[in-house]
Amino acid sequence: MREIPTIDHMAALLRELCDRFPATCRRRRIGSSRQGEPLELVSIGDGRQNALVFGGPHANEPAGFLTVLRLASALCENPAERQGFTWHFIACVDPDGARLNEGWYGGPYTISHYHRHFYRPSMSDQPEWTFPIPSGRKRFDRPLPETLALMRVIDELRPAFMLSLHNADFGGAYFQISRDVPGLPAELAAIAAGQGVPLDLGPIDTVGYRVAGPGVTLLPPAEHIDFVETGGDARTPRTYGASSWHYADRYGTFTLIAEVPLWTTPGCDDPSDAGLSFGHLVKAAAVRLREELEPLARARTDIRHQCVARTPFHAAVDDTLAVSHLLIASLEGAVDRADAARTVTRAEASGIHDTVRRLPLRACAMFLRLLEAEAAADNRPATLTAVRDTLEERLRRLCAAAEDELVPFADPIGRIVTIQTEAALATARWLRSTQG
Repeated sequence: MREIPTIDHMAALLRELCDRFPATCRRRRIGSSRQGEPLELVSIGDGRQNALVFGGPHANEPAGFLTVLRLASALCENPAERQGFTWHFIACVDPDGARLNEGWYGGPYTISHYHRHFYRPSMSDQPEWTFPIPSGRKRFDRPLPETLALMRVIDELRPAFMLSLHNADFGGAYFQISRDVPGLPAELAAIAAGQGVPLDLGPIDTVGYRVAGPGVTLLPPAEHIDFVETGGDARTPRTYGASSWHYADRYGTFTLIAEVPLWTTPGCDDPSDAGLSFGHLVKAAAVRLREELEPLARARTDIRHQCVARTPFHAAVDDTLAVSHLLIASLEGAVDRADAARTVTRAEASGIHDTVRRLPLRACAMFLRLLEAEAAADNRPATLTAVRDTLEERLRRLCAAAEDELVPFADPIGRIVTIQTEAALATARWLRSTQG
């Protein structure tokens, strides 16, 4: 399968797999989403230790649905790969959010088509980011129903291995692991290279993390995370919690996060000198972000009182703008850092440029969908129509610029699924070998 299945199709495919292997494969309901979607756990094998794999940790990252299907099928068909583990799968932990992305699942996999059907919830509406934070400067105890279901599974299984199936939009492949396993980082890098996907040596998500090998970083221990509020205003509270790997860390779980992009960014794997200083890079990035985002923020303020449709796009747009303004402040503050004069690598510059490209695209795309929902609700005053027309043109421009700069893959979904599947099996083998 070369296309991402819808939520309904994915559920049917997993039912078929369990029907084909009734002695090996079993399923049970573990909860419901906020909109009443069933959350099911599919379990395979009878090993002493548990491995937990879940797809769709973010609503716009559905390639893991197919990884779940391919990996589960491989384990049913090849008992040797199951050795030592019972494998447990959740196809998608955020089916409500995933349904709002289904418009791009069947392709074409272009930047324009992807963003015309794009949705990423606010962090407070993401199951992956609403795990409890019981202590420290920030407390959080408002997990979503989907998060509670995943928490119950983690508490029950105490998994030795957990794989959260993310995929990136731009950049290169990179991996995050919760502790160093000698030999594993090199094998993960080789898996990506084998599929012709460059490693990302400068993703902004892993800034400050210890490096285990090229394209592989170590997740910091949960107790060392300093969670802080991220701004916003009374209408857009930026409340969020911990992530799944923070929660599973209490059981000594080895977590792997395998990020593989839909489009690759030239230079993401290049450690050579970019010919500019860190200070110059972050200052230029802040200026560009302000230029792109301030018109969107002004338009959002101007039309807020005219909106009547109740959709999740309101919170999503406001959250993306809040995150963007937090990043701008961070970039502007970094200009005066002690190391501002140091020269950056091309990979570092690529990571910053990807973030500057990503946030305006997301904000504009979801703002446009917000206004389309207003039109569908027959709310079409001239002011909203004018803003919608402006956003259409802005999104076309942003997509065209990204398409000029980024490199598409042949069969991007197939590459993501192959890398994630091979990474999961390789990690399980390494864990078995280190545990004797």
